Amino acid sequence: MRLLRLIVGLGCIATTAPAQVSYQPQQPTEKLLILPLTVKSPADSAFSVAVMDVAREKLGGMAKYKIQVIPKPKLCEALKASDYPCLKASDYPCDVLLDDTQANQLGRFLSVNAYTSGTLERSGGTITTTVRVRDIGSSGLAALFTVSVSNPGTALSVGEAIAQRLNTLVRAAEQARECEDQRKKSQFPKALDAARKALAIEPNLPAAHICIATVYEAQHMPLDSLLAAYQRAAKGDSLNATAWENIAHIYQQKGDTLKAIDALVHELTGEPQNTQLRLGIAELLRQQKRYERAKAVLDEGLVKNPNDQRMLDFRQRICIEGELWRCVLDGFVEVTRNDTSKLADSTVLKAALGAAQQISDTQRLLFFSRAGVRHFPKSAAFWKALGSAYDLKGQKDSSVWAYKQSLKLDPTDVKASLLVARGIVEGTMYDTAQASKLKSDTAALRALRKAFADRIDSAKVYLAPGLSSPDSTDRLSAAVFMLTAGSKLAQAGAYDRAYPWLDQLVQVVALRTPADTLGPRQQIRLQASFWYGVSSVASLSGPYSAMIKSKDCGEAKAINDRIARTKEALVFGARVHPPTANTMLQNVSKFEAVMPQVKKQFKCKNF
Repeated sequence: MRLLRLIVGLGCIATTAPAQVSYQPQQPTEKLLILPLTVKSPADSAFSVAVMDVAREKLGGMAKYKIQVIPKPKLCEALKASDYPCLKASDYPCDVLLDDTQANQLGRFLSVNAYTSGTLERSGGTITTTVRVRDIGSSGLAALFTVSVSNPGTALSVGEAIAQRLNTLVRAAEQARECEDQRKKSQFPKALDAARKALAIEPNLPAAHICIATVYEAQHMPLDSLLAAYQRAAKGDSLNATAWENIAHIYQQKGDTLKAIDALVHELTGEPQNTQLRLGIAELLRQQKRYERAKAVLDEGLVKNPNDQRMLDFRQRICIEGELWRCVLDGFVEVTRNDTSKLADSTVLKAALGAAQQISDTQRLLFFSRAGVRHFPKSAAFWKALGSAYDLKGQKDSSVWAYKQSLKLDPTDVKASLLVARGIVEGTMYDTAQASKLKSDTAALRALRKAFADRIDSAKVYLAPGLSSPDSTDRLSAAVFMLTAGSKLAQAGAYDRAYPWLDQLVQVVALRTPADTLGPRQQIRLQASFWYGVSSVASLSGPYSAMIKSKDCGEAKAINDRIARTKEALVFGARVHPPTANTMLQNVSKFEAVMPQVKKQFKCKNF
């Protein structure tokens, strides 16, 4: 009986013993927001939402003791409650594809440590997703990876694959955070050991490589060791801002500015909204005189923020400094479009006109020069610019008119005077079709040639300042215009009107020294000699007949000298058109042959 009571008593003791306390794992503090991926085809929007719903649910189960995955109901509540202007509930339903700026705002509103973004693309039966995990709270999760699934490419299969990949990152990130904690305590061996554990799980985890780099820095290891670690971090996430910023810093320490700039450009690719970084890169490129690239960097920023005044002003500075005239001109057009009062600013107008002239933009030249003469009618420079614009547009009469207005305001402007002369000479055209119709009407044909020659002759007064200018460029320009005038008259058959032009010209470009046989003067001399010879022979019969009638030895000597000059000119200029030159020389020889008889008959002693 006692034994029975003992057994019963023991049984009671056993049944009343306190139960064993079960283990309750600590709630993870790291939070991850998983969002739908943007799609290239709108038809895949719902599929993207479904894929990331699967990934969210699967990862929540896989890593529930290591990370808090924000559930979809909470995400929907946040979209409705958010104070961010970009995330108003009225604009965004629960199933929404957010851009990176909106995703970042939502992540900060929810106080998460990281969030996902990326793209989803369908090609045939294969679904390819590019997922970027953005670390905004020291989670160690930053990464960029691609997942491709086919046969079958369902939302379930793609979502599960993404969840598996994220789960690997979550496990590795835990060790990366441990590395960072140990580094802060100066426990460098333990920090490196934790980093190695992280890399054993995820070989390209940026946070682990960055932690290693910071340990190396604390240990005063060579820059190349730090650089290699940061480069490995960038390999794991090609858009990782921390990695690229440190790579740039190291290259700057090594004195390689261009590689530093390249690294900063990579950083900017991951943070395209970072205006300060963009401006800093543009400034570095400006210092290196890489103006085209600096402009491109700013242009990319202005696509998203077209009214950013800092970028607009800096781009204009870069374009002016780098002589990127199209960019300069476009900048001034934009400035005056936004503020028409700038058209009354002579500094703006002159700079804009300078840029337009550099690239011969006729439309802009007309626009700014018209504004110039409208606001500054007493400015010779703006009238000259307007003449140039009309000239480029082919409106010669308008061009001459504008140049004359400039010359009235500044009569000493030799170049303006030459521009008037050029406009007259180049703008005066002989109507060959009408001349052909008038072949049988010599009087009418003579009148047509006279009108043409009178118009050409009106340029002489404007050429005179150029011929007497101390500037050899002006004198050369005047000679070119004289050649154009004389040859045009000769080709129109107005030889008697061409002769005075060409007679003066061959004297203007005559040899100054025996060595004066090269360059543009020689080319003008050659052409002028030919046309002078042709015009002289073709118009010689009139003066010769007058000389015969007068029996004047002075006139006879002038004709004799003219024949000699004509022959010399035709011999020199024969290469321009040998057949014509030879024919003219034959005619000259006939006049030359009778001159001794004229001398004898007139009893002349002066030649």
